[in-house]
Amino acid sequence: MLRRNVLDNNFCLCASGCGSQETANHLFLHCSLFGSMWNGILHWVGTSMVAPFDVKDHFTQFIAGGGGSQVRSTLLNAIWFATVWEIWKERNNRIFKVRECSIMRIVDKIKSLSFLWLKESFFQFSFNYHSWWLSPLTMLCYT
Repeated sequence: MLRRNVLDNNFCLCASGCGSQETANHLFLHCSLFGSMWNGILHWVGTSMVAPFDVKDHFTQFIAGGGGSQVRSTLLNAIWFATVWEIWKERNNRIFKVRECSIMRIVDKIKSLSFLWLKESFFQFSFNYHSWWLSPLTMLCYT
């Protein structure tokens, strides 16, 4: 956005206030604030991973993490995209609306959004909201 003159030089730093220059890799993965959301997501999903440097590699590793079925990959795909979307929205809220949400609240939004996306996209999506909220991949054992 800086290169396209949408934002001026005052906005070249990360919206979290960490002091680093904002790049996609920094914002979505390595920022001490926004990147920490992945810890909450990984804990919720019940997996762990070492975050690669690049967003594309992160996506590939997150989706393929631990192997599994096509259903598992679809669930992880929705969770990954919901996470990136909520990070982007929070970044924009901080820049354009001068509003901030806590990391816990953003993780809650990710849980809700990914559930709604999957429920709307797949007729056969049989998870209930409470089970999804607690542990989405654990429910695969029962479907």
